[in-house]
Amino acid sequence: MISKTLYRKYRPQKFSDIIGQQHIVKTLSGAIANEHIGHAYLFTGPRGTGKTTLARIFAKAISCADRKNFEPCENCQSCQLISKGTSMDIIEIDAASNTGVENIRELRETVKLPPSVGKYKVYIIDEVHMLSSGAFNALLKTLEEPPAHAVFILATTEIHKVPETILSRCQRFDFTRLSLEDIISKLSFIAKNEKIKIEKEAVEMIALAAEGGMRDAESLLAQIISLEDQNITTKEVEEILGTTSHKEVAKISELLFDHQTANALLILNELAKNGLDLEFFGKSLINYLRQTMILSINCKMPEILKNFTQEQSEAITALAQKTELARIVSAIEILSDAKNKIRTSFIPQLPLEIAFIKISGSDENSPIPNLPSEDEPKEKIETPQTTRTSPSNYATEKPAEIPKTSQDSQTAPLPTKEKTISPLPKNSDSDANPNCKSINLAEVKTAWGQFLVEMKKFNHSLSAFLSNCEPVRIDGNTIVIATAFPFYKEKFSEPQNRLTIKQVFDKILEVDCRIDIATEEEAGVKIVRKNNQAKGSAESKPSETASLLQDATEMFGGTIVEEQ
Repeated sequence: MISKTLYRKYRPQKFSDIIGQQHIVKTLSGAIANEHIGHAYLFTGPRGTGKTTLARIFAKAISCADRKNFEPCENCQSCQLISKGTSMDIIEIDAASNTGVENIRELRETVKLPPSVGKYKVYIIDEVHMLSSGAFNALLKTLEEPPAHAVFILATTEIHKVPETILSRCQRFDFTRLSLEDIISKLSFIAKNEKIKIEKEAVEMIALAAEGGMRDAESLLAQIISLEDQNITTKEVEEILGTTSHKEVAKISELLFDHQTANALLILNELAKNGLDLEFFGKSLINYLRQTMILSINCKMPEILKNFTQEQSEAITALAQKTELARIVSAIEILSDAKNKIRTSFIPQLPLEIAFIKISGSDENSPIPNLPSEDEPKEKIETPQTTRTSPSNYATEKPAEIPKTSQDSQTAPLPTKEKTISPLPKNSDSDANPNCKSINLAEVKTAWGQFLVEMKKFNHSLSAFLSNCEPVRIDGNTIVIATAFPFYKEKFSEPQNRLTIKQVFDKILEVDCRIDIATEEEAGVKIVRKNNQAKGSAESKPSETASLLQDATEMFGGTIVEEQ
């Protein structure tokens, strides 16, 4: 059980404990060693990068009665009081809750009083950009003519909001985000001290999620450790953070630039199935490609490489060197557009799926070279370079549109599975997953009646809709269901409805199957509809309106009344 938050428990107490920010540590420690103490300092940078921590260490060092060179001794009265947070000479002010001019006027009165123990009285004003204009003006007078014993350390994450008059009177220090290696090193140290076993990739995922902030990384680790699990796995971290591993982001990037659309889509749909936050995933992928873009220009950019382990650095550098810069830039633009559509899409992964298809088939001259224009017949389109196989490839072409210019064109073998879209076979289970029980179309059709009956127990309306559908293809362990009307496809494609259909089939067939939906036009079949004709028109073909009305009456238990 952790007695207090990790970032407080493992907060550095000396300059030598600081990870990263070495340029600032060197400057401040040199000033202390040479007794060149300024009266006002400004620390700026992202949250969780050590601004307040370094301010406290600096305050402790300049107040220490027995420091060694520049490090505080940790034993004198001043050091002890500061470490416990009870020193009267270190005043921390949260500007976010003390924004008014009256708060700064009170400070101006107390600053005149000498320190009680040490040599200096240090004021640490956190989030100083939150002060009002009047408060800044009041602070300015104090900064211009401070007492000899007063030292001000202003900290902010938004330097652009601090007036130039304040900036000009302070020594400015810019804090940077910590490198991935530094964060991993600190997290591994904490886990070891807390007697927690954690997988290497799990530590890397936490470090990546912290985005360069040590406090955020320590808070995430504390959240995971709070589960009282002494052996933390990568899978657990993925579930808690709602993220995916760096390996999967890197793998998808490789697949997209290698034109392996089908494999990239397979990974994406598996991640979506497992509940991944697709917006976060899109952000991670965009960030990874941004880093690839920069390394494509300069393969030794230190600000980029510091965010990766040695193995990861080699992989992303290799990808940057073999991929044209124009393709990377195009991919970033496509993914940025897709990410903004995820939240409003009725199928969350659809924007990313479309983006993947565009990226894997793109070059600097043509974003989607394999897709036909509106005026060009689909049967004349060939796709020699781009993979077109995806979980829904059966829904993009009709069997009737396969070239029929000659007898040979219908019988010649396809060049590769991924480069040409094949027509729907009547029964195909050749791609069955060897780890699953094999299923075939005949078996599914035989069980269809039982399936409709079982479906009623879970969702009566879905059962009514499905009565005007039929299974038309088996692709591995995927059951392709053709629907009578486009409206049905939208209904079945809703995640909860698709899951219900899958669960009923799993129960009947005793197999872990997947479900894909296509309209009869997309599947190239004609669905035999129920007898939904109105009285007196038994020999006529049932209309779509009549069929929909019949489904509605079955769902809601009503009857059709003819207008007199």
